[in-house]
Amino acid sequence: MTGPPEPEGMPHQVRLGIPADLQPAAAALYWRHFGAQILPVPAGPRQGMALIRAAMRPERALVALSPDGRLLGIAGLRDAGGGFLDPAAHSFVTVWGPARGRLRHLSTTLFRPGRATSDLVLDGIAIHPRWRRLGIARSLVAAASAHARALGHPALRAEVAADNHSGLAAWQAMGFQPLHRQRLGWPWSAPAHVLRLAL
Repeated sequence: MTGPPEPEGMPHQVRLGIPADLQPAAAALYWRHFGAQILPVPAGPRQGMALIRAAMRPERALVALSPDGRLLGIAGLRDAGGGFLDPAAHSFVTVWGPARGRLRHLSTTLFRPGRATSDLVLDGIAIHPRWRRLGIARSLVAAASAHARALGHPALRAEVAADNHSGLAAWQAMGFQPLHRQRLGWPWSAPAHVLRLAL
C-alpha cells in the first residue's frame, strides 16, 4: 500500500503492519503522542513504552516509512475485532508484575470507548515531530481509506478532543464530517468530536 507524498513533502511509502525492527520506535512514537490518554495512573516513559510494546498488535497499524526505512508516522486501526493495543491484563503484568499489573489494568475499566460501529476507526495517528506538515498524515488516511474499502467498511471514523481545534480543522480539511460529541475516554475527559469520512 503506497500513499502519494506531496510534491514538496518527505518521500515516503505507507504499508500495513509494523516490521519487528521498527516496533520499539513505533511504541516510542505512540507513547509520545498518546501516553497521557492511555493510562489513568501516570507512568514513566520507560514503563509506558514497554506497555505499548507488550500490548501492540502490529497488524492493526499502518506505518509511513522513509526511503531508507525510518519510521515517520503510524496510524492505529480499530474495528469490531479490536484495536491497535490489546486491552488484556497480560501486558500490564509483563511491565509491572502480577499484583501491580493487575491493579493498573483494573483501573483501565474506567475508560469509555466509542460506540460500536461498522466503520473502520483510526486508533490514533502519530507523526514524528520532524516530519509533520509534509503530507504524511494524509497518506496514512488515504491508505486507511483503501484498507477500509477492501474490508467492506462503509466509512472511516476518527475521534478528536473537543478542545483540539487545530486537530478538528485538520480532520475536516481531509473531508471528515463531524457527527456528534460523545463522552469518550476517562470519566474526567471532555466530550470528544466524532468525525466520519464516507467511502
